[in-house]
Amino acid sequence: MKRAYELLLILYPRAHRDQFAEEMKQVFEAAAGERRGQGSASYARFALSEIIGLMAGAARAWLAPEHAARLAAARYLHLPREVAAAQQRVDASIAGMVDAIANHQFEKAREFSNLEREARANLRMAQERYGMES
Repeated sequence: MKRAYELLLILYPRAHRDQFAEEMKQVFEAAAGERRGQGSASYARFALSEIIGLMAGAARAWLAPEHAARLAAARYLHLPREVAAAQQRVDASIAGMVDAIANHQFEKAREFSNLEREARANLRMAQERYGMES
């Protein structure tokens, strides 16, 4: 199980692995040792739980703001710089609006909605300048 755990750490972004992998392995090994002493059924539940937790943690790490921004930027590499910047402003406005709604900050959500409307208008103009469809 230790080998599988170490292999699954590959799912995490490199920066996250560099910072936390050794500590994660140590904590896992200590917990695994305790569970082994509680019987095979307990250890099996523990192992399954750890594998699921590791995969979920890796997904969260990739979706963290610094990685999300990097992934989002990669989505726009094929676009002209002006169009890409306009699309990123639309995406940022939507993300801000979603966050505000999730936190029951409806006045702030309304502000992001207005920003999104303006950003979409700017995006349409940029797309038209480059002969792109919206």
